This record gives sequence, structure tokens and C-alpha cells, in this order.
Amino acid sequence: MGTKASVQGSSRTNVKKNGEPREPDEEDVDVPEFPPDEDYPPPKQNSQKKNDIYEPSRYKDVHKHVKNIPAKIDMSFKKLLNYLVQPFRTDMQKLRALFMWLCVQPVTTARYKSLEGYFPEDLAKTPRGFMKLIKEGKASYASLFAVLCRRSGIKCVIIKGVCKSAGYEVGTSDTLKNLRTKWNAVWVNDSWRLIHPLWACQTVVGRSELNDWTANDDEEENTEGWTVQKINEFFFLTDPHDFLYFCFPDDPKWQLLILPYDLRKFVRVPFLQEAYFRLGLRLVTEQSCILNDIDGAVDIGFRVPEDYPIQMNYELFYKRDESDVDLDSRTSLNKYVVMNFEDNIWSFIVRFPVPGVYKLSIFGGHVDRDHVPWIADFRLICKNTRDNCVPFPDAPWIGVGYSYEAQKAGLADPSHKSGIIVMKPHQEIHMTLMMEMFLKMKVQFLHVILSEEELKEKFYFKRIVGRMDIIGKIPQHGDYLIKIFGKPKGTRGELKNICNYLITTEDPRPSGKRRKGWENAREKNLRKDVKEATNVKDIERLKLSIDKFVGAGLEDKGDYSKASTRLEFLEVQQALIEAIQRRNEKILIPAISMANGSGYKKRLTLLIKKAEETLEDLRCLGGFQHPIPDLNKPIIAELMNYVSPPLIVRDIMTATFLLLGETEEELKSWEFIRLLMRTTGRNSLLQRFQRFILTEVPTEVQTKAENMFKKFTEDEVRKTSAGAASFFVWIQKVMTKPDPSPVPTDGQKRKK
Repeated sequence: MGTKASVQGSSRTNVKKNGEPREPDEEDVDVPEFPPDEDYPPPKQNSQKKNDIYEPSRYKDVHKHVKNIPAKIDMSFKKLLNYLVQPFRTDMQKLRALFMWLCVQPVTTARYKSLEGYFPEDLAKTPRGFMKLIKEGKASYASLFAVLCRRSGIKCVIIKGVCKSAGYEVGTSDTLKNLRTKWNAVWVNDSWRLIHPLWACQTVVGRSELNDWTANDDEEENTEGWTVQKINEFFFLTDPHDFLYFCFPDDPKWQLLILPYDLRKFVRVPFLQEAYFRLGLRLVTEQSCILNDIDGAVDIGFRVPEDYPIQMNYELFYKRDESDVDLDSRTSLNKYVVMNFEDNIWSFIVRFPVPGVYKLSIFGGHVDRDHVPWIADFRLICKNTRDNCVPFPDAPWIGVGYSYEAQKAGLADPSHKSGIIVMKPHQEIHMTLMMEMFLKMKVQFLHVILSEEELKEKFYFKRIVGRMDIIGKIPQHGDYLIKIFGKPKGTRGELKNICNYLITTEDPRPSGKRRKGWENAREKNLRKDVKEATNVKDIERLKLSIDKFVGAGLEDKGDYSKASTRLEFLEVQQALIEAIQRRNEKILIPAISMANGSGYKKRLTLLIKKAEETLEDLRCLGGFQHPIPDLNKPIIAELMNYVSPPLIVRDIMTATFLLLGETEEELKSWEFIRLLMRTTGRNSLLQRFQRFILTEVPTEVQTKAENMFKKFTEDEVRKTSAGAASFFVWIQKVMTKPDPSPVPTDGQKRKK
């Protein structure tokens, strides 16, 4: 039941959803729901979940066995089952073998020419004949799976009921009567477990029932849907509570719950898809698929796992035949939704252009995938719209807020993590984002009425070393969208939208309220904290105070401007100090340039002079400051090719990593050294060399490293390995070149 939905570009109408092929209500085969001559355990709730009893990695030998099945064995149940289940001892192994075999059969695409002319009762005597009946709509997957299980000694029940499948209209019960399906319950590990063999084996990709819905975006496309063969593991041993989001049995006992649902509750529970469970998402707002507006808005939130970056998306539709107001065909509905990422929660905040019935479809998946699956649908009922409700300036597909796209692009430590910033007209805003890499950037400012040219007079952005600032003043009531574009410097292609913020004078969330004109005790404390933080040298405290001040929407009475100026000075000063300590030319040059171009040049004279002296010292080293030239190219490739390196290479690399902080015991393993060389990100060799400070290396470690590399000459090393020679020269330079003397602060004078 998963779906593929492209999130690239601005159009969301090309998304695809999955539905399911149907099982026939009446079959031409006689397979009872329960075997009449067997005593089956009564249905009851399980005490263990699927993950407690089933670990996929333990059944690789079963999968391999099924994969090697002989040809034409499906003409006999006895031969087929002797091969599939005889080698295995446990019911779980046997069940898995039967399930895998059924899932890989081309049931609906095979031709069955040799079986033409047979009666259904004769066809049902062989697995292949049974599959022919399934293709013709005269038998079901559930019946065939029951036959396979029962003949293998596994208790299996056929369950009938209704389902939320491809033709289901979210939040309604009318369409359910036509959405009948069948599935199985199997007795394994002393409990009943649910399997939907049809949905596990086949998926229908395509739109469902969209003719009555209006998206009001370009390129709207309705498709009938098509069947694809793909194993869907979600519907193997599905936990009963999860299964009830999809199927509702005629007999409530087979819900396998202590407190069964009624049909009304089944209709109202969130219309979730299996990708919701597979991705580990959690709906943190109202647990219903039918949502009514509050103050003309609806808020839907999903918490995402911290260790699995997920990008989400959406599409908003309007139900014309259930609404009293005719929606203007030029209305772009997706612009009435803002998708915000904050504290690992994706929120979808919807406001409505006119009263009526709407549907919000939500999609989500890993940030590096081109397509993401269908997550959920919601039926939204708006009775009262907000006064003068207008669309947001744009509907960027990455949403607003400091999300994974911003992190991937190298933006860090944002002053504002939420993408929604509520402010008052004429209030000033100052936003900052650190940059972990050199980026080519541009910033776009949007408003539904004011042009970009008019907004450029109110907002601007500037870059200083390792940081970008966005500064402006809110000109009037309304919504303002800040879109940040960037790409690594020197790369090809267009700039990519990497981060967005919505600045608004009215909170779009249902609970949002206009700010009052007086300050409460908490707000007075925030203003006091900003004043106190301005008088100390704690950058992090000052940043936090300013962030809270801005987040509360407080008016600038001079304290905010003073704090912002102080923060800028401290950051310029800190950049100089860190550049001197790291002794890296690429960091020193922009730090010196930034300090000279700032308004604090006179206050930082001594520090600027010290930085210039350090830069001159480094240039005397002939290019062998901390980053080794072409570090990630042939040098690393050559060294990585050594399976058992020469002693001279091992000693040089051991000395290098000793200086960088690794332990002598771990460095005895060459595989460990190779692992360190291919590490990327913050702990890459390049990054570690840039952060290297010799005075922070213990004296005994320096002595060990020096004893290792002094055994050789540069010529000896170079004859053995050009790559190791680069590391040798680096060690030689840093061990013989003294570190800079202690850095004076802005309040100290250098002694003559």
C-alpha cells in the first residue's frame, strides 16, 4: 500500500498513490474459513509484537531455499510442499517459505496455456491451477495461502471484511461497502498473527477517486492505476493495532484487540499508510482523519526519528460537490499551507480561502530519495475562514525552518530553528546562520503584494567569514517569505533552495493570537537578560538571549540593537583568535579581511597584527601548513591500496595519527588507520588537520611521534611512497615550527 510521489520541483500534482487489487467475494473453489474437523484456538490479543517474534535476518537460508526451487514443481501440492517445508523444523520457517514462494509467483502475468479447458474444481487441485483461478477472479490469494498452510500443518483462518484501499474516500463510510477484501490469521508462536497475502504480493500504483477533488495547480493528472509485483513485508505478521488502520473484519473478535473498534471509530482513525509505520513516524496532533478548523486553521504534526532524516511534502484538494462555495479556479491551494520543521516535528498548518471540505495528502521519505511514499490523508472541514485570508507568498517543497536540506548544504547553528517567526509591523529582525563550507548564495524576499524590488529596501543579507546575516524591518502587516539558495562554490548547476523562513504578523497556527501591547513578567525578564548578556563575553549566552528576545516578538528599545552590535564584535574577535590558533591560511585570510572591513578595526589592532604575523609564518612553510595538498585525491588513494604497508609507511601514518589524537594501541591495526583515512565529514583528515594545535598534544605523544619519523629521511620516504612523503613533510614542519605565542585579548597590551 506504499506509494511513490516525486517531491522535486514546485508541482505536487504528479504524485502517485497506491491502491490494492481486490479479492472476489464469491469463489469457484471450496476453501472454508475454518476447517470443520479441526479444533482451532479462539482469537485473542497477542502479548508480543511482530519485532519480538520475527527477525528477517534469521531467515536468509529460507529465502535461499525458496529461490532455488525446481521448475514446474507447482503442478503438485505434494511435491511443492515437500520441497518448501520439509527441510525446516519450526512453523515460522515453514510459514516464511510458503509466504516467500507465493509472493514471487507471477500469478497475474502467467499464461497457463496447458491448463485451458479444465473445470475450477480440477484446477484447484494444483498450485498452478489455483493461480490461474486467481488471475481469472474465481479464487483468492487468501484461499490459496490457507490451503498451503493447512497442508503444511499450520493453522490458518480466512477472514473477511472491509478495507481502506485505493477507492476509499478519506473520512467516509459510504465507499466501504464496495471495498471488500480477505486476509488470513495464522497460528504461530502460540498466537494468532495477521497476513494479507494479496497486498503483500501486489500493489496498484495510481490515483484514486480524484475526479471530485480539485487541486487548482498546473498539470493536474488523473490515472487509473496499474498493478506491479513487489513484496510488501508490512503485511506479513502485521501487529493487530496497526492492521486495524487498513482492514475492519466482519467478526470483531478477529481484530485481536481487548477493546474492539466499531465501524465509526474505524472510519475516524487516521488514514495512515504502511510507510508511516515503516519510517517510524508518530502523529502528535489529533488522532483522527476528520479535522475541523479552529479559528480558520488546522494544524497536523508528525514527529520523525532523530537518526533518520525525512523530508515531507503535501497536496491540498477541494471537494466541490460537498461544499457550498465555488472555489475560484485560479486559486493555488498549496499556497494556503505552510510546512514547518522544528524539534524533529514536521507541521502542516492549513488555512482556507473559502468554507468547505478539503483533503490534505501527505508524503514523506528519506531526504536523499528522489521519490517518497504516501503517508496519510486527512479530511478537513472548514466552517469559518480567517478575515481577509490570502495565500502565503509561496509553497516551497522543502518547507520552512532549519531542516535536513539546510544541514546537508552546510548551514549550521541558526539563530531561529522554527521556520515560523511571529513579529509586529516595523519590528526589526536579525537572523544568523553559520556556514561550514564555502557556498555561493542568494536570498529571495517574497510577499503577496509587495514586489521583490520593494522588499530589497526593507531586507538584506550579508556574509562574513563562516556566517550569513539576514537583517530587516517588517514594513506592514502580512506574511514575508525568506528563501535561501546556495550551492558549494566551484560546482556546476543552478543554486538550490536550501532553507526558508516565514515571517508573519499573525500566527498561522490555530492557537495563534495577536500580540498584546504590554509586557508580562516573563517578557520583562527576557529584556533584562539581553541587557545582562551584553555586558559579558559569553557569545553563546548572548546568542541565546537575543534568540529568545526575537522569538517573543519584543520591541527594540535600544537593548536589542546594542546586543546585536556586541555580538558582532565578539564574533569578529573570536574568528581572529581561532584563526591564529589553527594556523590555517584559508581561515586566516578571510578572518583578517573581515576584521579590517568591520567597524572594530581600531579595537582589534593588536589581534589583527598577530594574525598577519601568523599568516606570514605559515607562508614561509612553503605550503605545508596543516591541510596537506590534494589530501583527498591520489595521496589517500595510494595509501589505501596498501593491504600490508611497508614499515616506513606504517610508522609515518602512525606518527601522524598519534599527533591527531588517536591511541597507540588502536594504531597497531592498519585496517583502523585505513578507516581513519576514508572517514568523511567533521572527522575527515582535512578537518582534523585544520583544527590541529601542537600545544594541545601531550609532550610524551609528541616525543613518540618524533622518534618514529626521525628514523627516516624525506628521500627514503619518498622513494617508498609519495603519499607518505606528504605526511612526513607535514610532521617535520609542525614539529620544528613553534606555535604562536599566547593571543592578547582586546583589553590587553603586548609587552615590549
